[in-house]
Amino acid sequence: MTILRQIILVCLIALANPVFAQSTGWLENPNHPPVKVRFMLTGEVDKASNTVPGVLEVELDGEWKTYWRSPGEGGIAPSIDWSGSSNLNQVDWDWPAPEQFSLLGLQTFGYHHEAAFPMQLQLNDTNEPTHLQGKFTLSSCTNVCVLTDYELNLDIDPAALNADVDAMFAYNKAVSKVPVKLQREDIALGWDAKAQQLQVEMDDNGWTLPKFIIDGEPDTTFKFVRFERYDTDSGQQKLRAIFDASSWLGEPELIGKSLNLTVMDKERALEFAATVSGTTIQASGHSLLSMLVIALLGGLILNVMPCVLPVLGMKLSSVIAAPDLQVKQIRQQFIASALGILVSFWLLAGFILILKFTGQAIGWGVQFQNPWFIGFMALVTAVFAINMLGAFEINLPSSLQTKLATTGGNDQRGHFLQGMFATLLATPCSAPFLGTAVAFALGADVLSLFVIFTALAIGMALPWLIVAAFPQVARYFPKPGRWMSVVKVVFSGLLLLTSLWLISLLASFIATIYLWGAALLLVLLFLALITKVHGKAALIASFSLGLLALAVGAFATSDRWAQPLPTDLSWAPLDEAQIQVQVAAGNTVFVDVTADWCITCKANKVGVILQDPVYSALKAENIHLMKGDWTKPSAPITAYLQSHNRFGVPFNVVYGPNAPEGIELPVILSASEVIEAINRASASR
Repeated sequence: MTILRQIILVCLIALANPVFAQSTGWLENPNHPPVKVRFMLTGEVDKASNTVPGVLEVELDGEWKTYWRSPGEGGIAPSIDWSGSSNLNQVDWDWPAPEQFSLLGLQTFGYHHEAAFPMQLQLNDTNEPTHLQGKFTLSSCTNVCVLTDYELNLDIDPAALNADVDAMFAYNKAVSKVPVKLQREDIALGWDAKAQQLQVEMDDNGWTLPKFIIDGEPDTTFKFVRFERYDTDSGQQKLRAIFDASSWLGEPELIGKSLNLTVMDKERALEFAATVSGTTIQASGHSLLSMLVIALLGGLILNVMPCVLPVLGMKLSSVIAAPDLQVKQIRQQFIASALGILVSFWLLAGFILILKFTGQAIGWGVQFQNPWFIGFMALVTAVFAINMLGAFEINLPSSLQTKLATTGGNDQRGHFLQGMFATLLATPCSAPFLGTAVAFALGADVLSLFVIFTALAIGMALPWLIVAAFPQVARYFPKPGRWMSVVKVVFSGLLLLTSLWLISLLASFIATIYLWGAALLLVLLFLALITKVHGKAALIASFSLGLLALAVGAFATSDRWAQPLPTDLSWAPLDEAQIQVQVAAGNTVFVDVTADWCITCKANKVGVILQDPVYSALKAENIHLMKGDWTKPSAPITAYLQSHNRFGVPFNVVYGPNAPEGIELPVILSASEVIEAINRASASR
């Protein structure tokens, strides 16, 4: 009978009005099922301050996001209207450190997947029953935004609340993510009304890769522009961050106003309040004019990178093969190729701009993270290679034959496409000055981006333009003869190797057996065409010369040519938190951000990293190796690159007890620079 009474009592409690409920349970709006919310009280009561802690949890499915207290350039911050409550004085709402999102060029702050907001409910009297009635309004977004209301209702007796372990855990977890509020004298906020920019200056105090957010002025949004470290005359290291400020009411007036500064990195999040004073913000270390010069040099150097060599060879062979070309024809051909380079750089700029506006990874060579692009380039290089062997003399369907002949032919369209083709093949190569120019362009406005990419194009097209300006240089080329067949086979072979290399890059996306089949088919087709066009003797000679060239190259490029490159370096995946752990333990960290499609990365690896003295130095016990693989899109690696104002690979940094912020190495490594950086960063012994 006792058991029956207990069951009846439980049922009556369940059916009764939940007077002592401390949680709303999960609430859903049928008009917007991807989001649900829950409000819970921890059950603790502070009678001295008449406060009761609570936590508001939000769960968001898929890619849905919601916003921080200051949503940025778009969005609406969550809010609660408690006006229907009784015995409630006020509610203090704390906000966990947000993430940064970028969509269509807009910078916003918020949370995805889940969010938990700790709150302190201040009651009028903790001995009186309390009715909590809140209308929670939440904006959630993907590529569309939905504004949803949720009714929060709880009737509680503060004197009868019980500790809820789940609610206390959720509350404490949420509190741990809230930036710690501090008062500091070293924070300076300066407003430059002419530049419409806000400057933040503060002591470094061991920040690793800090992220800055400014808020506190409801009608003004602050967009982060750049961040830098610098040393004062006394040797103290400081941080400086610059923000663009804008207001829908007109020009912001910030002098004398108090703003909030939130600073975050992997280890901590702090919040400061400071009053804005007037200042004049110094221009960035690089002016647009200096960047134009750097971009011209970067584009020019691309011509000597191995990526462009096959196309240059194809261009030269076309001029040599036609010695009777008039000056006008030579000029038109090279101008057409230069225009192809220019248009291709503009297309790259437009492509990067689209990625930037949609919040995707941006950088030099990111198109090689797309298997469709790699496959297209492999097909084009193969078409060019077999075309140079006279393949289009085979009786193909007339429409296809005309199209292929036009693509690789000698009319102006063919030369224009050759220029575009040279640009696309140049993107896996990084050259000196290139990274600086691209980083400036990607961090600048739309007009500056196109101006810098135009300068890069002019720099790369400069040799082509010189020939167009002085066509008589073609007279100094050797006269055609039988040797031209050898030259065509050589350049065709280079294009074939390029195509095979591009096919190998697809190994990250396609089963290897299919790639082996495609490569074998291409090689057999190539050999068959050599035999058909030039005879068996040419096939044997080409094969023999190829083997001889490989042997001579191996012997000439290494003192230990008979030994394979070492493979015993132990690389850990790139982890920014572990970098600081290793440095704190007294170790030196060598970071290599690379990609399979990056030719400059391969050159650095073969020519420097796997050669002594660097190889032996990296084997030392105090050296910790980390590798970031950017072959495929990777948000953490992209964020790491961009935190260093880099937008391409290779990128190498050395961290250590004497250089916790890292020593960045040049794009093209040298053994002396790597060893010097390791010695500077490492702890003294």
